Amino acid sequence: MNAQALRKPRISRLEEAQADLHARTQRSRKMAADRSEVINGAMAASGIAPPPIFIADNQGATFTDLDGNSYLDTCMGFGVHVLGHRPKVVADAIKAQADKGWHFSLRGADKLAYAHRIQAASPTNQRVVLANTGTEATLYAIRAARALTGKSKIALFDISYHGAHDTALVWAAPGSTPEQVVPMTLGHGIPAAVTDDVLLLPYRHPLAIAQIRAQAHELAAILVEPVQGSNPQGDVGQFLAELRAVCDEFGIILIFDEVLTGFRLGYQGAQGKFGIAADISTYGKVAGGGLPIGVVAGKADLMAAFGDFTVAKGIFFGGTFSGNPMSIAAGLAALSELQSRPDIYAHVDRLTAKVTQGFNAHAEANNYPARIVSCGSMWQVFFQSEALSSFDYAGKEAEGAFYLHCLSKGLFIHATHRCFFSAAHTEADADFMLDVFAQSLAATREDGLI
Repeated sequence: MNAQALRKPRISRLEEAQADLHARTQRSRKMAADRSEVINGAMAASGIAPPPIFIADNQGATFTDLDGNSYLDTCMGFGVHVLGHRPKVVADAIKAQADKGWHFSLRGADKLAYAHRIQAASPTNQRVVLANTGTEATLYAIRAARALTGKSKIALFDISYHGAHDTALVWAAPGSTPEQVVPMTLGHGIPAAVTDDVLLLPYRHPLAIAQIRAQAHELAAILVEPVQGSNPQGDVGQFLAELRAVCDEFGIILIFDEVLTGFRLGYQGAQGKFGIAADISTYGKVAGGGLPIGVVAGKADLMAAFGDFTVAKGIFFGGTFSGNPMSIAAGLAALSELQSRPDIYAHVDRLTAKVTQGFNAHAEANNYPARIVSCGSMWQVFFQSEALSSFDYAGKEAEGAFYLHCLSKGLFIHATHRCFFSAAHTEADADFMLDVFAQSLAATREDGLI
């Protein structure tokens, strides 16, 4: 037998990582197979999808899967857990409320204390309405703006996420440019006419202000993520100030969707960070302490729409579990802790800056086409094929391989790639991340993907 016949094909670093994860996640893979026969739902990952992981338990900044593997978590419940997983102050509040009852037909006293915590987040949070989710909150805010103004058109920004209702699911069609953004609906089942009542704008672009001016007479409101979850840029202050100014000039209602940024970029969210107040704000995620909640808050005259829906400009709102006792208990505990602990925000921002600067310096020194973009404790790794200034998704295969290598080394990054720090993360965790990133980038390059 000659040497050529004895030579085995080279196993790539990616194949090694995939084989390792395959061997270590047998129970999760079985759960995925069993679940697929009963439960619908999937999240599309970019590039090379990692094996399915199912959580058995979590604590602090880590979680353990069904196979007993432990991971350092960067998703933190999609940004919910600023305090970390299962913080004692929230766990104790949930247990105490469960001992008293978990759902009533009448209101409890804690809602007022909770509303006061929401008021403290912005000077314009004069009145508060409770809902179940961020989706409900933005839906109600849009409905109120339309009722108050008598206009139906809402300005949105491309690649924003405002929940799963029809108006929120309008993005730019492929081939759109800042000069001409063509709206399309995400998925099927949404009436095409929905796009007629949406002005879709380029985020952080001067043309957006010009387009608002041109159609100001039609607009009920501008709904914006002050910092986009999918693109957490920190240099948005001037853009937000321009939005505030144009809304004041033309009498347009400015709605800040702070479902993600609220109580994460600081207790006063993006409004406190950038010094710009909205007319109406929506909250969720952190505001529920880990349980479902949605909040609409705003100026008293605008929030008057949330009253008797039979009177002029009144809207219908409500739900069986809106402001339920368990969510209020968890949210009140979390917000009380965050309001009294500004050091938490200093801590998570410091860790984010450390990882952002460390990753970007390493990538530049080694000519890796990747960088971290961050704002506060929100961050994301972006891959691009050419210049760092022109983000695109041409590097999906490299991106997918990179995240799979991270997972194989015990660092979990969700398929959405949106990352967050929490009070439970440590300096040692940040160092671990940077080490895993360096190894994963090197392995991706070894396979010729970057």
